[in-house]
Amino acid sequence: MILYIGIFVVVVAACFFISLMMMKTQKETARKYEGEGGIALASGIKDELLSQEFEELTKQMNGAPIDAFTQCAYIATVGDKVASAAATAAKTVAWAAVGVKARYRERDNASYLVLSNDELHYLFFDDGEARDHLVFDHETLLNARPAQISGSEKVTRMGSVMGLKAKKMHLDVNGNGLDIIYYGAVQRMPDGIISPGSGMFETQSKLQLMGRFFLNRFYQKYPQLQD
Repeated sequence: MILYIGIFVVVVAACFFISLMMMKTQKETARKYEGEGGIALASGIKDELLSQEFEELTKQMNGAPIDAFTQCAYIATVGDKVASAAATAAKTVAWAAVGVKARYRERDNASYLVLSNDELHYLFFDDGEARDHLVFDHETLLNARPAQISGSEKVTRMGSVMGLKAKKMHLDVNGNGLDIIYYGAVQRMPDGIISPGSGMFETQSKLQLMGRFFLNRFYQKYPQLQD
């Protein structure tokens, strides 16, 4: 019995030590990409990610520049009228299916906002496949404003707002309102979450940086959206 207790104590101690070491590694890795020093590295890291883990974003942009990108919540509307307005007023791109799903529910997907010159692209991937591509032009974004995440959204979009320091903007699209919840961080790749491995912490830190870099560049162009 004493032997079993001793083995158990050793195993628990080993797990605790490994956990501490992982936390230390994670913090040290994240520190490399913090502050202004991290922002200075962001452009090169962006190009690296777009040529590898986020190659699908590059494909969907079809040669258009990608100045910055971040993750956002899947756009959900409460009626075909708003969905139709979003699809027609936003500039339609031929290389992706266009449309906004008219329902409220969480999905296993990945959605992104891509800043390209003065335009903002919304890209939606479902199981790794591009489904929607909307483009909001300069005038629409100049008239956009920050908005508060409502109590009902915190319930219905729980997976989209919890633990992500979510932000929200309201766009006027052909006289109809369209809200986008977006983040200053990236946690998912187009085909799913980050796979665990030796480079996991490095990848996580780079993706966190992409979110901060997006906010930095986006608010430079559209400062009225910074709340």
